[in-house]
Parts: sequence; C-alpha cells; structure tokens
Amino acid sequence: MQRILYLVIPLAILLAACGSSADLPADGATIEWAQAVEILNSGQVTQIFQTHALDVTLTLEDGRQLHTIEPHIDAIFQEIEACGAPCADILMATE
Repeated sequence: MQRILYLVIPLAILLAACGSSADLPADGATIEWAQAVEILNSGQVTQIFQTHALDVTLTLEDGRQLHTIEPHIDAIFQEIEACGAPCADILMATE
C-alpha cells in the first residue's frame, strides 16, 4: 500500500500543476475583465500595460500575453493593490 502512495501522490501533484497552466487562455486571447482579475490574483502575472483606451495587456510567467478591457481607467492598478503579496512584483506601465 505504501508503494502505491509513493507513486500516486507525486503524480497527483504533477497533474495539478499541469492543469493550472493548461486552463489558461491561449497567447494573444482577449478575455473578460473578471477572468483577468482571477488570473491576476493567481500570482501568474509578471507585468501589465494599460492604455488610455482602457485596453490592458497582462503578461504571464510563461510569456503568454492576454488582453482585456478594464471597466474604468486605472482599474487594473486598483486590482493589483487589492491583490497584495501575489502581485507585489508586477511590472506596471501605462501610456
């Protein structure tokens, strides 16, 4: 029984890690604001760029970029502040 656990537990951890990345939208996808905030709070975002036209680009750890429209100017910065520690090192830019 112990031998099975030694095999099952690492496999479960590996599958869980793979699943989280696979669930993310494809590179270049445009996503809804709520999904962008969810991804932001997951800690996978390394940088964001906001335009005055409310376009926001999120760059993820794996290099993929996602696009969304924020509900009002600087909403992304408010979400980053509310996120706390998972968002502490995000590089932020605006035009």
